[in-house]
Amino acid sequence: MSKDVRCPFFRRIICRILLLVLPCLLAVGGCQTTPERLKNQPSIDRAIVEYPPGFDLVPYVKNLTGPCAICFDSEGSILIAESGIDGYDPRVFGFKKDDTFFEIYPRGKRLPFISNSFKLYGPIGGMVATGGKVFVAHCDADGRGRITAFSYDEKTPPKTIVADLPTQGDYAITDIAVHKYSGRLYFGVGAATNSGVVGLDNLQAGWVKFHPTFCDVPYTEIKLNGFRFDTKNPFASIFGGTDLAVTGPFQKFGSSDQSGIPNPNGKPTAAVYSCEQGGGDLKVEAHGIRNPAGLTFNEYGTLYITNQGMELRGSRPIADDPDAFLKMVGGETWYGWPDFSTSLQPITSAQFQPPREMVIRSGYPDVRFIIDHFSSHLIPPSPGPLLFGTFRPLSGASKFDFAPATAAFRKYRGDAMVALFGDRAPFATSGRPMTGPSGYRVAGECRFAPRGGLYPQHERSSRQQTGEGFG
Repeated sequence: MSKDVRCPFFRRIICRILLLVLPCLLAVGGCQTTPERLKNQPSIDRAIVEYPPGFDLVPYVKNLTGPCAICFDSEGSILIAESGIDGYDPRVFGFKKDDTFFEIYPRGKRLPFISNSFKLYGPIGGMVATGGKVFVAHCDADGRGRITAFSYDEKTPPKTIVADLPTQGDYAITDIAVHKYSGRLYFGVGAATNSGVVGLDNLQAGWVKFHPTFCDVPYTEIKLNGFRFDTKNPFASIFGGTDLAVTGPFQKFGSSDQSGIPNPNGKPTAAVYSCEQGGGDLKVEAHGIRNPAGLTFNEYGTLYITNQGMELRGSRPIADDPDAFLKMVGGETWYGWPDFSTSLQPITSAQFQPPREMVIRSGYPDVRFIIDHFSSHLIPPSPGPLLFGTFRPLSGASKFDFAPATAAFRKYRGDAMVALFGDRAPFATSGRPMTGPSGYRVAGECRFAPRGGLYPQHERSSRQQTGEGFG
């Protein structure tokens, strides 16, 4: 040991440095508690959570921080992804059938100030295990969406399958599913804005400050109807700048100089994509789907999608747009956003009009079509083949699955069980009161019932009985 270190003064300095650094070492190096698989847990009392007869609801895993996706692999192992909250990093891990815990990302402890070759950034949208790989939809350091394939083998580095997706706005890359016949990966990309126009709500969300040129991107070349939305300019000051920020649809905040959007780059927001598992052959399967939060194939290989409706906020607020359960028909179909509701009705209908005082400050007395559909060669969506059902507005329709033909689920085979994570009031309502909370439950739809036929026994798994369901 050197003379300097023996000196009491230097020992005190070193101890103080260690006291400051050690918490960081522990936090970054894996101080997150290890998830624990629970066994022999008592059923949750139905006075707390109501669920169907013939089933038990029990705690399964504890010590989680922000779980956002779950799947099973071919060996029967359960995989869980966490987006990370309260300063925790995203991670992906699992439990084998014998309850052995294993990590997919990150592996081992990480030290601060030491760069790894790969880092996963949240939010994680979805995850699927197939072909001996775990595919995770997430973001990069700049907020752009990507899909990464992880191996179970610690020596095999992660592989980027798709990158540079437009996810720097309100909604990121969403769920991911694998086609049971072709093996292609299907995934969603949410919209940048509420209804096509960057406004003060997006500044409140925070992303306009970091990505000031970002906005929604259409899939095809479109012609606009010429509407320009007035907004108070938060960047104006006594040193310059106007008090009014005039913004056009599909344009960055404060820009309204385009009568149309020519030559889009082929990577739209508000769309569903597909690609090969090995990467490449990226295709847009559908567009005009505001926030395709959940994607799942049924037993016949048909893709279904949950789509979250527009909200009462921003420069173009929309009232009472329901969340929807959609069916994919292929052929690059336009599902209508931002000029049609998630229920595929014209947004100009009286039922979707916001309070007049909310929209008049943007320069118009009501909400109108912002796209010239005829000149843009966009065919209005038809509810018949596309719409499977709707939920109450602001329900937060998210990930879902179809009941298998096993054990107690046999009588529900093929029925969709949809998680409704709940409303985002007051942000989603511009501070206006709601008539009770929306969502916070699991709802279901019987495939043999006519549209709107909600079977009551399917909708029970809720902390709030709020009346949402299909139809």
